[in-house]
Amino acid sequence: MTTYIGTANPGFAPYAMEELRKRIPGSAVSGLAPGETFRFTSGGMDDAALLKELRRDEPVFLRHLFPIEAEAQLTSDPASTADSLRRYAETLADRVKGRKIAVQVRKSHGSPFPFTSVEGRDFVAEVIREAGAELVAREADLIVSVYAAHKTLYTGCSAPKDNLSDWPGGAVRFRREEGLISRAAFKLLEAEQAFRLPLDKFTNALDLGAAPGGWTSVLLERGLKVTAVDPAQLDPALEDHPMLRHIQKNASEISFSPGTFDLLVCDMSWDPYNTCRLVSELASSMTAGASGIITLKLMYRKPFNTLQELSRAYGEVFDIRRIKQLFHNREEVTMWVRRKP
Repeated sequence: MTTYIGTANPGFAPYAMEELRKRIPGSAVSGLAPGETFRFTSGGMDDAALLKELRRDEPVFLRHLFPIEAEAQLTSDPASTADSLRRYAETLADRVKGRKIAVQVRKSHGSPFPFTSVEGRDFVAEVIREAGAELVAREADLIVSVYAAHKTLYTGCSAPKDNLSDWPGGAVRFRREEGLISRAAFKLLEAEQAFRLPLDKFTNALDLGAAPGGWTSVLLERGLKVTAVDPAQLDPALEDHPMLRHIQKNASEISFSPGTFDLLVCDMSWDPYNTCRLVSELASSMTAGASGIITLKLMYRKPFNTLQELSRAYGEVFDIRRIKQLFHNREEVTMWVRRKP
């Protein structure tokens, strides 16, 4: 029976914990960093079966996990902390030799961990390198994870696929490009990765609630024709783009010929039930099998009830492929759907 460190977006750990309790019989969860990080014990389920199940159907709110292989008492003393890091790294010699290894170090707010994340990583990396491993930042064979809580230092080693994300704590980072129209663009970029849905395979997109144009700009960069719908102005950088049509109306005021679009995206800050109604009414403008990427705002007190009701409503015209709270989501989740034939 293995114990894991699990991570969710700030404030959403209770929901990630509830999902695991419901999904995994006999599991036990307990909080570490309030609202974000927790311990999770797999109960009676075989570890391989557990990880296979979580990969097959990822929980909505669980962002990242890694197995706890060693624990050490944590103080603010640099010497003893560095010694704990080195000792654990030494146990990995046979596993890491000749392989690509990433080392990820995180600490909770208020932890007495006496180093920066980079400094902590260096203690582990030195030992790993001496064991014959190649240190990498991405595309690793194994990830060595370190999490410094308030009283305990947790360490573990696992395959990236078993962590659900190869980013530290599932915190996906994109470089902020000069001239970026909106940070909302990161949500679409992350959805593209998380859903393994390359945007450049589509040709004609409908962007509902497009202003100021963060998602539209991503689609245009991928080479798509974009119809952007929003009564507000788009960013001046998008003016006169040959692949863009801007309709300055509310989404409730428009209609299109059947089969016009093979992709619909929607990041409107509306009540999620109103958004569902509008998107469903526009489903006929999508080709059969067309994809939709839709942000669902969690505006009500019981998000699981909201998601259940919205899944039922969207399910009348769409096949729901996945619902996930991405790192760049806040009080919301992102859904990938495909239009039913």
